Parts: sequence; C-alpha cells; structure tokens
Amino acid sequence: MERLLVFVFIIFSTNAFGQSDTIVVTDFTNVFVESGPGGQLQPVTSLEDAYQVGFFLSEFETGMLRVCNEEATSLWVNGKLLKLIEGCDLISQKELLKVSSSDTLFIAISSKSSLADLKCDWVTFEELRIIKEDAPIPRDVRNAFREYVITSVIILLIMTGIITSSYPSRISYLLEKAFTFKISAYEFVNTSFFSAASMNLLICYSMSIAFIGVYLNTLLDYGIIESGDTVFNLLIAWLKSSLIVFFLIIAKWVLISIVAHLFNFKGLRNYQLFDFINFQILLLIPILFFVILDFILNTAEQSWIGNDFIIVFPILVSIFIIWFTLKFVSNSPRKKLMIISYLCATEIIPAVILLGLFFK
Repeated sequence: MERLLVFVFIIFSTNAFGQSDTIVVTDFTNVFVESGPGGQLQPVTSLEDAYQVGFFLSEFETGMLRVCNEEATSLWVNGKLLKLIEGCDLISQKELLKVSSSDTLFIAISSKSSLADLKCDWVTFEELRIIKEDAPIPRDVRNAFREYVITSVIILLIMTGIITSSYPSRISYLLEKAFTFKISAYEFVNTSFFSAASMNLLICYSMSIAFIGVYLNTLLDYGIIESGDTVFNLLIAWLKSSLIVFFLIIAKWVLISIVAHLFNFKGLRNYQLFDFINFQILLLIPILFFVILDFILNTAEQSWIGNDFIIVFPILVSIFIIWFTLKFVSNSPRKKLMIISYLCATEIIPAVILLGLFFK
C-alpha cells in the first residue's frame, strides 16, 4: 500500500511540475515592420537586407521578450534605447514597462551588421512551477536599484551620525540659526570654509545631492548620468556624481574669493559658503525624506516622482540667493548696487549658466 501511494505521488508530481505545455511562445518575426518611403511603416519582406525592424506590443500577458541574433543588436522601446544584446537575452515585461508606461509599446531592433538570423518571440509561462536552467530569468533591474538605495542611505546615515557626534556646536547652529538674517558671534570663529566641520558637511551634502541625482536619473531614465543596471555601476555613478558636486563647490569658493577680493569684501567668502552649506542641507533633508518614503511605499511605476521633480534643484538655488541677498543687505554698509553686482557675479550668473547646461 505504501509503495502504491509513493507511485501515485510521483505521477501527480510529474504532472504538476514537469508540464511541457505550460510555455506559450508567440513569434513576432511575421509582424515585423520597417520604415519605407516618406517614413511610412511597411511589412518586412526579408531580414537579409534589413538593419532595423520593429513591431507593436499591446495588451500582452505577463511574460518575457526573447531576442536572439548572432550579431550585436540594440533594443529600443518607444524610441528609447533599453539595452545592447549579444547572442540571446530575455527581457521581462516589467523592464519594458519601466522605459515607457504607455499601453502600446513599439519595440525596435537594430544592428550595424545584419538581422538575417534574428529571432524574436514572446514567452508566456502559464502555471509554471519550475523553470528549466536553460531559460534563466535575468536579474531584475529593480533589485539592483533597491540595493543601491539601501546601501547609499546606510552610508549617509553613518556619515550623519559621525558628523553629529563630532561637531555638536556646528549642528546646533545649523538647526537653530541656519535661516537667520543676523550674524552671530559663532560665525566670526567658525566660518572657515576648509575647517573639518565644513569639509565633512560639504562631503555629506555632495553625496546627498548626488544620491538624489542618480535616483532620479535611474527612476525617470533621464540619461544625464551614465549608470549601468548593477549595484556596482550605480554606486560608481554615485561616487562620480558626488565628486563633481564637491569640486563644483570648490570652484564656487575660488570664484567667490576672486570676486570678493575685487570688491574688497574681506572674509565674505567664508560667510557665503558657510551659509550656503547650512542653508542647502536643511532644505535637502525633507527632500531626502520624501525620496526615501516614495521608494519604500511605491514601485517604479507607482512613484510620486515625475519628470517635473527636477525643478526642485533650481528652486533650492533661487531660495538661497534671495535669502542671502536679504541677509547681506541687512548686515553690510555697502551700497545696494554694489551688493547686487557682487551677488550677480558670484551667485546669480553662475547659477543661471550651470542650470542652463543642466537642463539643456
């Protein structure tokens, strides 16, 4: 009796986990189109002389796009380059939708050599319990993105803890008087730009701005920052972006030093960068909180962050310029025209140029 039960169990297990009819393959090579005279799409008659073909994908079931070609090929989704493929690759439905949220996708495949051996189909798994090893699912890009965010946030929290414990007086001033229009006695002693406290806060600020930049670039596919689909590549992009922001602030200090010397504003460069770091860090805290909360609560498709979110950066710069102008005017005996000229040279014009290049 026991052997009979084992035999029956094996039969049911084989039927449940070894089904050969659970994979449905839809061939797309018969519906390929290409650009004809006048830019009109027309059916592809032969792949021998074709270098770019495409097809429309809409209302498709959950599955994966399989693309195979002996030559290196580029895969485009609604006009955006998704990835370069050498040999065969499987692209998940989630990865396709991440590029474009449109209900209808136009998938284009191109190659510099030939598409004669191109194979393209849609693979749907129906009630599939076990996937064979010869058809592995590629690692989800979202997983790498998640690991990048978690790793970055942990590093930023560790840095914040070290700075808070090492420079309590600077943190106390930052939290209590960063938005004040009056110059306190603390600023006369602690405004050195190259002090340990200022440098650590500048590094933390640079890494925070870069973190948000890489986050938005990956989430919204801006293409401004070059980053791959692995955790290592994302972290390297974060490091490079942090260095760029850091040295931009150093360049700002050099510019302020030169202009302040020309206007004979002694010591102003220290106050200006001191206020800039304090002011921007406090404004950045709620934005960081919002980004992390969005990441925790939403998927990439449900994100609260849209393409217009990038306008936050010029707003932060504009708020600081307005605030510092008012503080400068109220604490300086110089004429307002001279003050405005100085701020145009050190804040307004550089900010306009930098933002112009950024949004170009």
